[in-house]
Amino acid sequence: MPRFHTLRYLLLLLCLTAGCLLPIGTIPPDAPKDSVITQQVETQLAEDRSGDLDGIVVATEGGTVTLTGTVPKAERKARAAELARQVKGVKPVKNDLEIRPDLSR
Repeated sequence: MPRFHTLRYLLLLLCLTAGCLLPIGTIPPDAPKDSVITQQVETQLAEDRSGDLDGIVVATEGGTVTLTGTVPKAERKARAAELARQVKGVKPVKNDLEIRPDLSR
């Protein structure tokens, strides 16, 4: 009986430490590179039918997309983030867009 308990504890220890043996931050081989994600997000923004998304700067690091720049309305800010999330490989979207209504309109 004590041998059974020892084996069980060793198996439990092995299972608990197995996750520690995996490389940290491993990117799946089919994940697109950050530069490709950036390009695809920029294309999505440029092709948006509503417009007003052409002054947005897109940066990608580790699949996280950051949007910076200005938009005229809160709806456009939300739309830009929505379009970015649709691109394959995008993890979170950090939406740092500022809303500045165009007073000349």
